[in-house]
Amino acid sequence: MSAMSDATALPQQPPRERWYYNVWFVLFMLFFVLGPLGLPLVWKNPRFSRWVKLTLTMLMALYTVVLIDLTVRTFQTVMNAVGSQLTPLP
Repeated sequence: MSAMSDATALPQQPPRERWYYNVWFVLFMLFFVLGPLGLPLVWKNPRFSRWVKLTLTMLMALYTVVLIDLTVRTFQTVMNAVGSQLTPLP
């Protein structure tokens, strides 16, 4: 009976990949939604090699620095424009 149940058993399917391991999902979350908070998605993903993980981490660090610099420059430009509007006329 045991041999018969083994023969009629359905073949085992490989486990489905988790949705949060999808490469495009991880990259989208990393660069457009979470920023550096998305790095755990990169490091836990088994589909990325160590080299890819290090490269994405360095790119995210550079991306974050550029965005912070852009934010500071924009703030300074706005404050200078507002300050020039508020100076009293002679």
